[in-house]
Amino acid sequence: MIIIYVGAKYIMSLKLLDGLYNKIDKLKGFGPKNLILFDKICGNRLLDIIFHLPTSLIKRLKVESLKEEYLFKRIIVSGKVKNSWFSYKRPKISIVSIEINDQLLEIIYFNVNKNWFSSNFIKENEILISGELTKKGNKWQIIHPDNIQSINSKEIIPIYETTYPLTSGLSHKKIKTAITYSVSTVPNFSEWINKELLIKYNWFNFNQSLYKLHFPKTKKEVENNDLYRERLAFDEALSRQLALSLIRKHKHKIKQSTLKNVNKLKYKLINNLPFNLTKDQKNVLESIYKDINSNKRMYRLLQGDVGSGKTIVAFLSIIHVVENGFQGALMAPTEILAYQHYMLFKRYEKILGVKICLLTSKMQNNIKESYINDIKIGKMNIVVGTHAIIQSNIKFKNLRLAIIDEQHRFGVYQRLELSKKSPNTDFMVMTATPIPRTLVLTDYGDMDISIIHTKPKNRPKIKTISVSIPRMNEVIKAVSRAIKNQEQIFWVCPLVKDSEKLDLAAAETRHQYLNKFFPDKVTLVHGKMDSNNKEKALHQFSKNEKSILVSTTVIEVGINIPNATIMIIEHAERFGLAQLHQLRGRIGRGTKESVCILLYNQNIGEIAKERLTVMRETNNGFIISEKDLKLRGAGEILGTKQSGGQMFKVLDISKHENLIKIANQHSKLIINKNPNLIGEEGKRIKNLLYLFGQDKAIKLIKSG
Repeated sequence: MIIIYVGAKYIMSLKLLDGLYNKIDKLKGFGPKNLILFDKICGNRLLDIIFHLPTSLIKRLKVESLKEEYLFKRIIVSGKVKNSWFSYKRPKISIVSIEINDQLLEIIYFNVNKNWFSSNFIKENEILISGELTKKGNKWQIIHPDNIQSINSKEIIPIYETTYPLTSGLSHKKIKTAITYSVSTVPNFSEWINKELLIKYNWFNFNQSLYKLHFPKTKKEVENNDLYRERLAFDEALSRQLALSLIRKHKHKIKQSTLKNVNKLKYKLINNLPFNLTKDQKNVLESIYKDINSNKRMYRLLQGDVGSGKTIVAFLSIIHVVENGFQGALMAPTEILAYQHYMLFKRYEKILGVKICLLTSKMQNNIKESYINDIKIGKMNIVVGTHAIIQSNIKFKNLRLAIIDEQHRFGVYQRLELSKKSPNTDFMVMTATPIPRTLVLTDYGDMDISIIHTKPKNRPKIKTISVSIPRMNEVIKAVSRAIKNQEQIFWVCPLVKDSEKLDLAAAETRHQYLNKFFPDKVTLVHGKMDSNNKEKALHQFSKNEKSILVSTTVIEVGINIPNATIMIIEHAERFGLAQLHQLRGRIGRGTKESVCILLYNQNIGEIAKERLTVMRETNNGFIISEKDLKLRGAGEILGTKQSGGQMFKVLDISKHENLIKIANQHSKLIINKNPNLIGEEGKRIKNLLYLFGQDKAIKLIKSG
């Protein structure tokens, strides 16, 4: 029985689903090793296995005789065993002759077990065989049948048989057994979708759709495959949208003190900036101030293309709460990015008369302890750091605004847990990776969205070219010209050390190579360096003491070097579009013309070619993100396989965008009508949420 906490009491989960939470090792013949293997491909609970959907279909023909028209087709045929021959020599070839209506069919096996062979092919026995029919000379043959059984067997060889993704050590037969058992335990659910939708889209109910996807028996059921998948995909989309609606509703329950527009420090900061705010920046700030000033907690996602000026919006937002007597914090995913933000803020510390500190896990203990104490007593107005600043030992006196940079590293429920650490804090998360509209609906429906589209007027356009690796000499000449003009160069490599398996240039190797051409002008940064060496290398580059910075993708976000005019990305075909765009955004931050050089291997596939073409044709991150979604899928675009983003069981957001929009509308109707999911309708909706792993949202219904 699953126990969940709701408000001040414990309640049992929906009993109807209890059996689906069992693991597959409850089934005879499935042990601990199988748990590990199933966990690799889909999960080891019955609830996970029912959604391990087929990827292809075997179609068989039931025939009574052997004909040329059946060649290379998978047939089911019955016959009598006439004789058999088993070889002990290598290669072990075993042959059985089967009589089928005065025709002879040879069944051929390689390296088969003798005991199994002898027990299955007994002379004069009638058997059923399934396999691909071939012919050698005048001899009909089936090599390694996929199924053989006694003519009196109760088991039926299906005309249509689904096949599934496998992993090493897990056979198709084992998968099929697990799926058959798991699906048989699924209870009959009452419908949670309204009749109008079912009729409009010709959908079947949940149980029918699931069963017929796994076990189609007729041609019509095979033809309805897309309808069955669409129905389940909509169910998953609906469960997600319902969960987001519940989370949003829960967040807006929490009340807090209202603030005012003081504006003294904000205007002082704006007047000291070396640029004017764009119209988009001003509009976004107006929305943020309005949210923070209200008595409801702010949960806002700030999107902006690379170079659109999100960081200054974040700074002005924090200054707003500081003017009202509160503290603000900015969290970044890496020390490099945190340091960049800190250096920008620190530049205005004396002008504004505020106290700002940097907090990371790798700082000296005595300095860190001093800062922690200053934060606790309210001496520090603004804290910039990595996720170290949300550890339990960090206590703020009156934190009012927490901003998380590069939001895609946090999933919906991780955001919820994070907000619990500071129950009276407004939250804003921002990303320089423009998020496709469909992903916004599926991953950010619990938040308000602000977008900065325009970039500052003085930003030069970045020219992007692709160059094959054999033309490296031309690239070296271009670098040499840039150095003579006192310009700087980023050189990005995908690995830290050379790999024999992957023909990729490593950062360390490239650093040594470039040093031969440009002695004492090259520095190196990668994620495995200690923070002191990393900081030293970045400092040298930012002060133009070094002309070339060789690095891995640790410089993907946040590095601001206005003098850098060339970005070279080695083996660009290995990167996704969103990542290439982020890297390109490290240049073009000054007033000089900039160029991004995509170095690629000549032997690349069509998708890689298309990515390079898109990069050459546009600098618009929102167009790039939509294209990336189509080319790579949602699991890769934001790195969500390695982070908190939502991975779906059935839903493919690049294909099912229309379903997500319908689910979004449908979920709002349900929650507006029945916000606490009570009664029979509430039970049906809860079933859906549990089925697709969105049950955490149910806990919020009665919690404060």
